Amino acid sequence: MRLNESTSASRCSKSTCRCMSYQLVLALLLLLPRFCDGVNMQQFIQSLDMMRNGCMPKFKVQVDQLDRIRDGDFSVEPDQDLLCYTKCIAQLAGTLTKKGEFSVSKAQAQMPIILPPELQEPAKVALNHCKDAQKEHKDTCAKVYYISKCMADFDRANFKFP
Repeated sequence: MRLNESTSASRCSKSTCRCMSYQLVLALLLLLPRFCDGVNMQQFIQSLDMMRNGCMPKFKVQVDQLDRIRDGDFSVEPDQDLLCYTKCIAQLAGTLTKKGEFSVSKAQAQMPIILPPELQEPAKVALNHCKDAQKEHKDTCAKVYYISKCMADFDRANFKFP
């Protein structure tokens, strides 16, 4: 049996469906803490892995680079793929405006949802300290990267990134 054009047009490509699946799972992970006491560290690390798996295939970034960034080591000079990887993560985390700009207020609103309790206050302090780091950059990918780098430099002990 042949599919008509409208049926086949409504199907999504594998990459689009995969991205939508990651976004649905991430949305569920982000909503779940509202019905309980929040996420614990293990759930948080799992959500970091899911976000990484959602964004990494879109950019030419090395796993070892991402492992270093996860723990706050931003010593490698970033290329455009790494810059935009960080923006992809911010998009999945719900911290971008409709124009693709990083939003400090959206980031603050997401903290109680996506961070375990022990990271929430340090993250608020770091974000407040670094909120202007993005102003030096015009590129939206660079803005997210450098605000993340600033937060890592400010409080590496409490910094985690997908």
